[in-house]
Amino acid sequence: MREIYRDPALEWLDHVQPVGLVVAPAVVKDLILEPTPQSQIDSAEVDLLVDPDPARPALVDPWVFAEGILGWEARVVAGAPGGPALPDSLSLRLPEYGTTLSPNWAVLDPSGGEQPWQLLVRLEGAGIDPDQRGALGGWEATPHQRFERLLRETGVSAGLMITDKDIRLVYAPKGETSGWLAFPIRSLATVGGRAMLGGLKLMLDRGRLFTDAEDRRLPAVLKKSREAQAAVSTALAEQVLGALHELLRGLNAADPDAIQKLATERPGHLYEGLLTVLMRLVFVLYAEDRDLLPSRTDGRSRALYDNGYSIRGLYAKLAQDAALNPDTMDERRGGWGRLLALFRLIHGGHPSHIIQARGGKLFDPDVFPFLEGRALDAEPTVTPVSDGCVLRVLEGLMTLEAKGRSSDRARERLSYRTLDVEQIGSVYETVMGFTVERAAGRALAIKAGKNNRTPVFVNLDALLAKSGKDRVKYLKEDGDRALTAAQAKTVEAAESVAELVAALDSIVDERASPRKRELSASTPILQPTDERRRSGSHYTPRSLTEPIVRYALAPAFERLGPDATPEEILALKACDPAMGSGAFLVEACRALAARLLAAWTRWPEKRPAIPPDEDEELHARRLVAQRCLYGVDKNPLATDLAKLSLWLATLARDHEFTFLDHALKSGDSLVGLTEAQIAAVHWNISKPGLPLFRQLVKQRVAEAIKGRAEIQAAPDDAMRYVLERQHQFVEERTRFTRTIGNAIIATFFSSYKQKTREAKLAEAESWLTGSLEAAWDNLAAMAAVLQQGEHPLTPFHWEIEFPEVFARDNGGFDTVVGNPPFLAGKRISTEYGDAYRDWLSMLTAGANVSADIVT
Repeated sequence: MREIYRDPALEWLDHVQPVGLVVAPAVVKDLILEPTPQSQIDSAEVDLLVDPDPARPALVDPWVFAEGILGWEARVVAGAPGGPALPDSLSLRLPEYGTTLSPNWAVLDPSGGEQPWQLLVRLEGAGIDPDQRGALGGWEATPHQRFERLLRETGVSAGLMITDKDIRLVYAPKGETSGWLAFPIRSLATVGGRAMLGGLKLMLDRGRLFTDAEDRRLPAVLKKSREAQAAVSTALAEQVLGALHELLRGLNAADPDAIQKLATERPGHLYEGLLTVLMRLVFVLYAEDRDLLPSRTDGRSRALYDNGYSIRGLYAKLAQDAALNPDTMDERRGGWGRLLALFRLIHGGHPSHIIQARGGKLFDPDVFPFLEGRALDAEPTVTPVSDGCVLRVLEGLMTLEAKGRSSDRARERLSYRTLDVEQIGSVYETVMGFTVERAAGRALAIKAGKNNRTPVFVNLDALLAKSGKDRVKYLKEDGDRALTAAQAKTVEAAESVAELVAALDSIVDERASPRKRELSASTPILQPTDERRRSGSHYTPRSLTEPIVRYALAPAFERLGPDATPEEILALKACDPAMGSGAFLVEACRALAARLLAAWTRWPEKRPAIPPDEDEELHARRLVAQRCLYGVDKNPLATDLAKLSLWLATLARDHEFTFLDHALKSGDSLVGLTEAQIAAVHWNISKPGLPLFRQLVKQRVAEAIKGRAEIQAAPDDAMRYVLERQHQFVEERTRFTRTIGNAIIATFFSSYKQKTREAKLAEAESWLTGSLEAAWDNLAAMAAVLQQGEHPLTPFHWEIEFPEVFARDNGGFDTVVGNPPFLAGKRISTEYGDAYRDWLSMLTAGANVSADIVT
């Protein structure tokens, strides 16, 4: 088992507990930024500047500390004693809040670039809690939030906040997620705080700010740290995919009969269950690393949670077991049962309330009962997944390879405090697009797909049965891997499966084939879909999503004007019709919440009461997520992932998951009918249709609008099960019109000939002229055909699924956000069939069959 290693040069980062990303460990190591070891003399120098009375601010004189400990000079610090005056351009007037934000000091940038300042410093007064709402009076924002706003608006991305108790290095570049790390002042004068003192000097002394090479000074270090996120995302994504393969192997080893039966009869259910386990784990890791679990924060509750339930505690225990008993981890049991217990408690809550019940599908034990070794509604028997498997899965999610170490077994602990929600979503998007199947012969995974990063299993028996160059062709077509001349030669010459394995040695993907061993026939394996092999997944940072969303929302905000009321902001409707992991919806949530905060300030009498476990910003995001955001994706698993992304963005300590089932749905955004088309029983609304049926469709849509309005207007303390019950009622009333719409579309996709389509449609319409009960089975069967065949399809009828959006005056979405899919017209029919191409051509006036799908 791999050792968990922490570079001594990074020890200080472990102590300051970063919130968000400020300094990337990889950048610190690449630039060889090692803190100078601090001695007793260094600690004593700090001790002389610290007030011994804990009731008073820790620093007697912040400037003496900056000058004496960090080596700053007054001539380059505006506002400091003896330094130049602060320019007015660094103050920010916020008339909507009746306040002005300004720093106390500003540190010059010696590089003389476009931005003359590299650091703003804010000295908070005695007794001011930087995280307390309304601590400075007037505007509800915390002092810390005010400081971040100042940094963003002035364009000086980095700042230092000195409070009674700590020194915070804050990084808040405009259009990106902020991050900060805190150095507790009194601890800097102690023996135990010497690593932190070294880290503080490493980041903020005169060398880092003024005299070192430009690419090693603070602005460059912070900027490079953000750029390094893409590399972290890529590495973590590859590990998460490995964890998915490991989990399937572990479940199969624990209960081969049940898992192989699922792989044969319900492969989609098995695959979704595997993904759900990983999404459950990432939620818990995110919540634990941000101190949102346990829900109660007293010492007894934390000790009970850490020792009995936490994933961090479980990982530490299993890692210790592996160090003592490395050869028996796959015979040990207990870790899986502890995970299942934690998942159940997060869904239903703990009797002592140390874990808040979250509800929802994600942690519902009855959605994937096979994870507990049981059939639905049966008592759990707990599938005995080995501790070795659990440890390897957790290792893939919680650690990264420690580059530069002599040992290839060394790992570094990953903190989810430093990951953006968008980054987490992007990582988990990489495990979408696979299917579970049983190996048709002996199988080995090779590196294939885009950039040779996707494990693809090849059938070794089938490969061996081929001769010479046919093997190379088979690997290219079925394995999606082109061989070099040398590789091809050894593959062609192989005379046994063992020789084939040896010939493929250099391209084996050990995430799916550990120790480069082949799997036996009938073993359940994860195989990428064709679409997955063609495409990769890339981390979309906020530096890209933020300007796109800001541009998309600008017309709606301009229309409402600066005096928009909170009700007008919450009436806005934003949609991502191909939402993937929800990165653009998360950014839209932030942007709309910021505008809602401004509206509350403009109309204070309309500001709601903020729950104790939230601040204004978080409460605004929760309201926006439930009332303003909509999303659709063809992949139901992507829909679940988008929900998870928004749950993380709106996570409050004492609240259930934000209810999103009514707003984030699955289906094909480009294939659907309007209410008028369904009422006419035809995609051509000029057809006369059936008057009584028109009235029935109208009635069902009105019922859905009423029910959905109640969900969106639900108070903050509404129980999730109440909203779920209301949503089930709405979905039941919608099911009728949805099924009719699907049946109509099925007639179009039933043939490539218009005459045949019309005949099928006439048959469907004839069923509707009689009893609806009698017609229902025929219509449902016709609609079900869309889910069968080579190109299964789930239509999405926008006006039926989101009726309140289109029933408004000037109906429709106020803005559309996101990154639409691209597929050249000549490939549409290849990937989705000729009928799909015909549908798009009919749908889009003026476009021919060669148009890209984005049209």
